[in-house]
Amino acid sequence: MQQPIRIISRSNKRLYADAIPGHFATNHSHINYYIDMSEIKHNMSMALEAARSIAFRFSAVSIDTLLCLEGTEYIGAYVARELANSGIGSLNTNKVIYLVEPDSNVNGQFMFADNLRPMIEHRNVLVLVNTASTGQTLSQTRECIEYYGGRVAGYSALFSNISELDGKPVCSLFSGEDFPHYHNFVRGKNCPACAAGVPLDAIVTPRGYTKL
Repeated sequence: MQQPIRIISRSNKRLYADAIPGHFATNHSHINYYIDMSEIKHNMSMALEAARSIAFRFSAVSIDTLLCLEGTEYIGAYVARELANSGIGSLNTNKVIYLVEPDSNVNGQFMFADNLRPMIEHRNVLVLVNTASTGQTLSQTRECIEYYGGRVAGYSALFSNISELDGKPVCSLFSGEDFPHYHNFVRGKNCPACAAGVPLDAIVTPRGYTKL
């Protein structure tokens, strides 16, 4: 792996992420950059700043529940607080907003325990993920929400390489355009690094990466 490239968010100049060039494998694709959001997810002041940017974009959307994936729970808590804050003129002022994280079964499908189902059923759910590279995780999440009788109120990602899903915009702090020559290859097909015999540098998981 090469030295990281620091990128400043276009939507909030106080936020940054590091792009690490290399050959990485995720559950759904091969990517030529690992987009490191560790500071935003785990630094309290950065997480709060990110939450304010996200909440501002959804202040006019009715939200009952935040579904947080890929280590975004801390940011999600701040988003819920900002949405319910009377100071930003949100539709959700002084509202009770739930935060949930799904389990997954042996087939990798998302599911909710019975005690959490009422927080999804008949509710408007905002989905928050770390990375939306191909949209597959967001699609899987939408299916889960609809299965449990909820409605997707919107999609938000710290980094997204897609701009919309099912007619709804995917709001993000960073996009593929922010990172030079970012590419992903679904399930590794047509990956030039693989074709050139370049070994993988690391495996990417929702929590980070592990070098090989």
